Amino acid sequence: MKKFSLTFLLCLMTILSYSQTKHLTVLGIPITGNIITFQQKIIAKNYRVDVQKNKVLPVGQREFKGRFSGHECSLRAYYFPDDKIVYKVRVSIDFIYESSADNAYREIKRNLLRKYKNASTKTGRTDGHESISTMIIDDDDDILGFIDLLVFEGDDNYDSELVIGYTDMDGMAKAEKKHTDDL
Repeated sequence: MKKFSLTFLLCLMTILSYSQTKHLTVLGIPITGNIITFQQKIIAKNYRVDVQKNKVLPVGQREFKGRFSGHECSLRAYYFPDDKIVYKVRVSIDFIYESSADNAYREIKRNLLRKYKNASTKTGRTDGHESISTMIIDDDDDILGFIDLLVFEGDDNYDSELVIGYTDMDGMAKAEKKHTDDL
């Protein structure tokens, strides 16, 4: 009986510690869990599945359309094909004018740095524009993940594209482990 109680207690502690794992969020949604559950949460935020785009995307990616920070956007969720767990999200906003993309960049950067006061940020350049990579740290000094913010030159229809990439730390560690296990 003692052995059973001890085993049960260890299992319970493992479950509780796992359930308390912290994750980076986008739109208030943790970047984790099954893609179906994640999709339901995204749709509840007034996003819609981009059926046409999803027909050509590789397995492990799903795209949605909606509004982000006041702009029409594409939101792409990346998930592991085997267990369907979401680990990364990329938001893309197209701009006709380069100056509009630069203005949105500055506004989103300011808001990110205000929201994540403990963040560690590195500044660089991408396509002639300032870019940042921010390591998100919570109040307990736990690393939640990374947010990258950059402006790219656009395609034939748009002058510039603003991209915000969210990578969950736990998901990134799992992705790296999967890659090293393949070696």
